[in-house]
Amino acid sequence: MRTFKFLTLLFLGLIIFGSAGYFGYELFIKPGRIEKREKAVDAAAPSPTATPDPGLPEFQRLKNLQSAGRIAEVHDGWTIWINNNPKSPLLPEAKKHLGDANLILLFQPGSNPSNITYTVAKGDSLAKIAAKQHSNAELIQKANQLPNINLQIGQQLVIPTLRPSLELDRATRTLTLMDNGTFLKEYTLLSAPPAPSSPVKISSKVVDKIAIAGTKRVAFGDKAFATSERTIILSQAPSIVGASSPTPSPGVPPHPPSPSGTNSTSATGGSNAPITSATPLQPLPTPVPMPPGYVLVTEDLLEIFPLVSRNTPVIIH
Repeated sequence: MRTFKFLTLLFLGLIIFGSAGYFGYELFIKPGRIEKREKAVDAAAPSPTATPDPGLPEFQRLKNLQSAGRIAEVHDGWTIWINNNPKSPLLPEAKKHLGDANLILLFQPGSNPSNITYTVAKGDSLAKIAAKQHSNAELIQKANQLPNINLQIGQQLVIPTLRPSLELDRATRTLTLMDNGTFLKEYTLLSAPPAPSSPVKISSKVVDKIAIAGTKRVAFGDKAFATSERTIILSQAPSIVGASSPTPSPGVPPHPPSPSGTNSTSATGGSNAPITSATPLQPLPTPVPMPPGYVLVTEDLLEIFPLVSRNTPVIIH
């Protein structure tokens, strides 16, 4: 009788603890093992090969031609490439190359048959010629590579037939320069007023262009004009101004102590000073505040400045 009870209790115990062990394995141990096995398989599997950009060979060919100075040859090529590769990661660089080519051709003698040739007459000045030809004096000086504003009677001047307009996009922080509705060049804004929550398009125009030297406004032709700060004033919108491109401040960047607490070795093989918990970290550089308005790198603003005049149309997105 006792033997029968013992066997019965043993049988029940095996059932209870065996079931508990089985379910514990299924719930806790088995999923972990499966997950480890799957991770090992994933790690051993070869990573997928990235699909090559189909536009890369032509992109590189055009880039090489432009580096060789064959600007007229690559101009149409970049336009076709951009139209055929609208989703390529190389698109921003392609648009930059096209913009550079456009500006070179704009000022290249003989590249635009619609440009006007003007012969300087007695009493002429760059300002008077610009007024006659609905252009601006700085543009004529740049197109003819004049060292100063002095002219000679009988001198031949090229007057670019430029019909500029600007498009400012607050969401993408870009400024696009157009010529008669055709893309000329795109610039990146360092800063811009915030874009509205709902899409709003503003029609504006250039109402003035200002050059400031110190605290004085200077006119084109003044000795201080070349080093002056420029501002393009718009109607119904903040101005377009220039600023230095932000660059990292010199000095040692902030870094934590090395795990060993001893010297850390630089990528070039040299060693830095010992770093301890008492070593003060270099502070992060204080960001330079941007001026208000649409802010371009100063070099870009100087490039655009002679290309626009009063009443140049401006569309703001």
